[in-house]
Amino acid sequence: MTEAGAEEFAEFGAAALDAFQSLFEQTDQLDHRTNDEHARELISDLLIDLMHYAERRGLEFNDIAGKAQAHYELEQDNSNAFAIGSTVQLEGPAAHEAVLLGQPTRGSVTGVYVSQQNQTEYYVRFLGQPKNQPVLAADLEPAPPFPATSTTKGVVSDPLKAEQFLVETATRIALADVHGRQPSPDDLRDHRSLLDAVTAWNGMHERNVTDLLLGKVAEHLNAAEPDGITEKAAVPLTPAQLAAQAFPVPLADGIAGQRDPAVTRTSRSRPTPPIPGP
Repeated sequence: MTEAGAEEFAEFGAAALDAFQSLFEQTDQLDHRTNDEHARELISDLLIDLMHYAERRGLEFNDIAGKAQAHYELEQDNSNAFAIGSTVQLEGPAAHEAVLLGQPTRGSVTGVYVSQQNQTEYYVRFLGQPKNQPVLAADLEPAPPFPATSTTKGVVSDPLKAEQFLVETATRIALADVHGRQPSPDDLRDHRSLLDAVTAWNGMHERNVTDLLLGKVAEHLNAAEPDGITEKAAVPLTPAQLAAQAFPVPLADGIAGQRDPAVTRTSRSRPTPPIPGP
């Protein structure tokens, strides 16, 4: 049995419009298969009803439409088409600029947008960034898959999940230090494995990777125990204060030192990490 192609998929769409049209009275005169205006009208009406249905189900229609657009591009055999969730990397001048700035060049596709000028942009989540970044299709190419990494909670093979687990693990290590406890051996092992995998996949210096995650860890750490946090961590931590302590361990001296001018970000020095080459 041969796989369906563009013509078969188009016929599936036409059959769906046939069924949709049959739901209404006095539409026999509409012929969406030969009349462009009739096709536009029926497609528009069907999409509106699907929007209502998605809203009633609590689904985000734009996300669904974005995934559909990405799959459509793939079915068109577009060399610059990427599925939602696929790993990509910057290429050309965009990649060169990111490297010069010490920023990651690899990420995961989270959405797609086609402008009225028929220009495709992909939304990509890069390491440490709080928001998806729009990138032109022409500035992207496929990236190697994220290496399957064993952790105590299972195998992680997605870069976004790896970042999430790495931030959570680092936060638990930091909290243990805040409370004067030894970090869990499992957390220490997972942190090492995940950091190695994230660093290798992004092709960046380990210190650069850690710096990119400082903001997220600081947010997690400050929100971890709003009512029962110890006096040692009574003052909210900032990414700069974490960085000054060779985050994530040890942290105790740095947190206690927030009230001691001798242990501040400006009184410490840390070599600037080298910026990796292209």
